[in-house]
Amino acid sequence: MELESLVSLLTTEHVQIKNGLAQLRIALSTQDFAKASALLQELDRVFRQHIADEEAQVLRVLIAAYGVQGAEDEIRVFRQHRPIYALMEKVKGLASLRPEELASDQTKLAELFEEHASAEENRVFPRALLAHGGSANKGDH
Repeated sequence: MELESLVSLLTTEHVQIKNGLAQLRIALSTQDFAKASALLQELDRVFRQHIADEEAQVLRVLIAAYGVQGAEDEIRVFRQHRPIYALMEKVKGLASLRPEELASDQTKLAELFEEHASAEENRVFPRALLAHGGSANKGDH
């Protein structure tokens, strides 16, 4: 897949994940744990593939163009994948969490993902597109 198409897909997935997290919040607030579980399974599937695509393709372009030191900011953004995923795994353990803890963790997950998606869309993806010779709608780094 061309980088421009991949970045478009990844940005679409950010919206899909954010919407899923919003739906998860509603399901948890109404204690609809069956729906919450289904949503988490779908989020897990999308996020795993999302991480694989970003790290295998976008990060490769950035490191090839700028080197590890030159891509330090982007690498730092991609390092957020692990804590986001760990928090998602914790939220998936619905049965072992008290409702208050579950709500708190879901809120943290949504906030962390929002910050992460914003960093990718505003800093990482535009810089990768510029490095790849494509056009970026956001300013370069």
